Amino acid sequence: MVSMRCMNCAGTRQDFIRLTETEKEYVEGQKPKHTRLGAYYRCARDGCLRYQRLGNQKDGGSFPKPEAEDQPKSRTKDQAKN
Repeated sequence: MVSMRCMNCAGTRQDFIRLTETEKEYVEGQKPKHTRLGAYYRCARDGCLRYQRLGNQKDGGSFPKPEAEDQPKSRTKDQAKN
């Protein structure tokens, strides 16, 4: 886990966690082919959908909002440790 400023959280410092495989697939579709997906993290604040590259808060975006109730909710910090 790393601490970075989150543009979706009004620029406040938040904990960021590594992307899941599903999240990596989404980011891969949004970024150029040569992108190192291991450099991207997602905001761990409940409800935030922001992902960004370590060291560059402007290089990122937001995951789409879940469409249905059966979609997995954002991971908690405890889940990210596993």
